[in-house]
Amino acid sequence: MNDAADLATPLLKIRDLKIHFRQHGAEPFCAVKGIDLNLQRGESMAIVGESGSGKSVTALSLARLLPEPPAKITASEFFVSGHNVLTMGDRELRKMRGKEIAYVFQEPSTSLNPVLTIRTQLAEAIHLHRPDVTDVDAEIVLWLGKVGIVQPEKRLRAYPHELSGGMQQRVMIAMALCCQPSLLIADEPTTALDVTIQKQIIDLLAELRQTLGMSIILITHNFAIIRGIADKVAVMFRGKIVETGPTEEVLGNPQHPYTKALIDCVPKLGVKQERLKAIDYAVVEAAL
Repeated sequence: MNDAADLATPLLKIRDLKIHFRQHGAEPFCAVKGIDLNLQRGESMAIVGESGSGKSVTALSLARLLPEPPAKITASEFFVSGHNVLTMGDRELRKMRGKEIAYVFQEPSTSLNPVLTIRTQLAEAIHLHRPDVTDVDAEIVLWLGKVGIVQPEKRLRAYPHELSGGMQQRVMIAMALCCQPSLLIADEPTTALDVTIQKQIIDLLAELRQTLGMSIILITHNFAIIRGIADKVAVMFRGKIVETGPTEEVLGNPQHPYTKALIDCVPKLGVKQERLKAIDYAVVEAAL
């Protein structure tokens, strides 16, 4: 496929995605109930919803990282860069994971191997997906520098416990990006970090997206962090996408009661409230 065709092909095209989990002695549980996802190259999307809405399960399914069984993934269309993910074998999936789709998860302290140095962990990713790289240390230093780690040469021999939470998350981002993926999926990447570091990480992702031209899917429960990084937003509730559209339109004029409730839950500077508004689930379910 030539470069022009690559650009014309949607990076992600999914129709009627359903994810079931088998339960011993019970009917399969449907965690994702027929959603559609579309993403062009260089585009960014936020998938927003509370815990249990199906966001992370959806994200993991994009590279078929859910163990099958107990999971069962079905869709009428499931294409990444024009390739049918549902028909890929294990070897093809290993090539796609990291190279085409890379992940950054919410707990860097548990994602990084505590007994291996930062160099060893990034080198493994580079050897696997970019065997043409001859000077691996220089490549690692380059990416550590790109994610804002000061004096990256000195961090090569460091172990994860020697770094702060924010630094660990930057290492995770460097590990994902050093494989030069087309799509970065950031699953609650700021949850375990304080507010100042949260902003730094979100600003970093937005900057890297612009400079590298990659696509991003940001998984979050927090509407407050998506402006400035996401072109569009999909709101999930109990396995369904209840509202989708350009970020500014959804934030400025939400149409679904669940979207309105989530936005109302975000504290606002200068507005004094004794309590945040609670979500009225009866109203939300009536609108489904």
